[in-house]
Amino acid sequence: MNRFINILYDYIVEYLVRIIGVCLFVTVLLQIFTRIFFKIPFSFTDELARFLFIWYCFMGSVLTMYKKMHLGIDYFESKMSAKRKIINRYFIYLIELLFGVIIAFYGFKLLNIVGIQKSPVMRMKMVYAYLVLPISGVLYIILALNEFIIHYKESKKMSTEVIK
Repeated sequence: MNRFINILYDYIVEYLVRIIGVCLFVTVLLQIFTRIFFKIPFSFTDELARFLFIWYCFMGSVLTMYKKMHLGIDYFESKMSAKRKIINRYFIYLIELLFGVIIAFYGFKLLNIVGIQKSPVMRMKMVYAYLVLPISGVLYIILALNEFIIHYKESKKMSTEVIK
């Protein structure tokens, strides 16, 4: 399971975020370049940058959660007893799981709504722009379940060591 998680997040998601970031950077630079030098920017760059930014934010949030880089308040957890820390972690992973379920559920509902719509300028199906919602929701669910299982095994191991 850990090998699957590492491949999924360390390679697939991380490289996808990098590629999206580079494409976003190039798109914005192209918009600026054409606006300055040609006085008439390309019409598609604004819309493409917006969609790339949506993907970058959602996939980036999944990646930062995997790497445990989100801002957190360690102060309160450092004041807790060992038993409360364990309970707190379970609560955090359950909230993360609930968040993933909500994002995935409503993401799939949104895909049904925008299924036939096309973007105004690029004429791209809007499904491709909003596909990131259910994808990131499923990635959050996988991550939360994995963290929950790891935490369960570690807390069980800690409790058996305390008993010895």
